[in-house]
Amino acid sequence: MRRKIIRRARRILRIKDCPFCKNSKEPDYKDTDNLNHFISDRGKILPRNVSGVCQKHQLRLTKSVKQARYIALLPFIVRPS
Repeated sequence: MRRKIIRRARRILRIKDCPFCKNSKEPDYKDTDNLNHFISDRGKILPRNVSGVCQKHQLRLTKSVKQARYIALLPFIVRPS
């Protein structure tokens, strides 16, 4: 009996430098221009493996984005027109 060979496409993981660690800055809810780099076109927060942010700054980035949404500096949902 022959075995099935299942080949899965492997993702190439790139190690990226955290932009916050590199510039020794912290994510701030008032800096919406900077926060927009870490939000998708639909308004979702990008994950760490896509944005290249370290774990410490990803948690702070998430809190900053949610805080900016709450005080209406960023939209909760971006609807396509």
